[in-house]
Amino acid sequence: MRRWHLLMAGMVILFLLMTTYLNAAPAGPPIRIGASLPLTGRFSEPGTAAKRGYEVWVKIVNDTGGMLGRPVQLTVLDNASVQRTAVADYERLITVDKVDLVVGPFSSFLVIPTSEVAARYGYAFVEPAGGAPGVFNRGLRNVFFAQPASGDKQADPFAKYILSLPADVRPKTYAVISQDDPFALGVVERMKALLTAYGKIKLVLDEVYPADLTDFRAIATKIAALNPDLIVGGTILEDSIAQIRAYREAGYQPRGAFFTTGPSLPKPFREGLGRATEGVFASMSWFAGSKDYQNAEFVAKYVEMFGGTPDDIEEDSANAFTVGQVLQQAVEKLKSIDNKQLIEELHRGTYRTVVGPLSFDAVGRPKGGFMLLQWRGPKFLIVWPSNRAEGKPVWPKPRW
Repeated sequence: MRRWHLLMAGMVILFLLMTTYLNAAPAGPPIRIGASLPLTGRFSEPGTAAKRGYEVWVKIVNDTGGMLGRPVQLTVLDNASVQRTAVADYERLITVDKVDLVVGPFSSFLVIPTSEVAARYGYAFVEPAGGAPGVFNRGLRNVFFAQPASGDKQADPFAKYILSLPADVRPKTYAVISQDDPFALGVVERMKALLTAYGKIKLVLDEVYPADLTDFRAIATKIAALNPDLIVGGTILEDSIAQIRAYREAGYQPRGAFFTTGPSLPKPFREGLGRATEGVFASMSWFAGSKDYQNAEFVAKYVEMFGGTPDDIEEDSANAFTVGQVLQQAVEKLKSIDNKQLIEELHRGTYRTVVGPLSFDAVGRPKGGFMLLQWRGPKFLIVWPSNRAEGKPVWPKPRW
């Protein structure tokens, strides 16, 4: 009997020691991580969302023992949506601040030049929002895009849906209006290839506008005169709202509408357009109700830190959190923050994230695909793929 009591006492002590170890506060010198984000300027809305995603990840990591048992310290600089500022920021973070690791900014526009800085110094560059073809066609091995697929493949689910429609329902004509931005252009170029080459849908207008354009009345007048069945917008946020307002004022009522970034930022998009969001399509990598790894924890901690509801969380926050998940799993598998080793591990591994399992090809391009969502009333609902769908797509769309 005495031996049994001693055994039980020993097991209790072991359990308490293990519990203390697993929940121990991180100790030792911090692992310093640097980022430059567009907190002001034309990318400020998604840039701020990305910052929040990084901050949620840091909070969860430090509350659960840190990374390699060490606290994580995040430094974020504001690049004001300017390339040369972002480049200077990463130079400073690496050569002056001497951070251990860096993570990427928002937008292909900023990722393309800043990833070259990281490559020059041998730093791994896991990034949340640089998925344009131009990110990958340079052959850099240090870049890893933490979304399910390259950005241009946002065209795929919508094009597949359109091509699945019966011939008598399918649109006969479409127009493409895109911001002069690497990401937006990558998506619409692929969309044109799919709709025109495979769907034999006639492209009646293909126009690119400067990134600082705010008045879309002239374009809307041109579109209204052509009256295409479908409008495809290569947009970021403010320009998607401005386009739809201009189309409505010009009397243009398409049967279908797809925009890149814009509809996928639920709160500002809905606030900017109200009921005119109805029926608009966009592709996304993440949704608040996902059952994927750590998503419930991410959503709960985000709401605790920043307020609102799960539906208020922007995709860009989830993508930045994904960057942290990938980085942490690779570092902890290596038991090292050596960037040279880390780059090799990132190419080898498969990582559990809030957007599903991620793995990367030789140039950091992820190997999965996107979901198609549509605005229905006040909700942005998944309509494809069928195994995740919250409703069926509506075609044609209601009036703006």
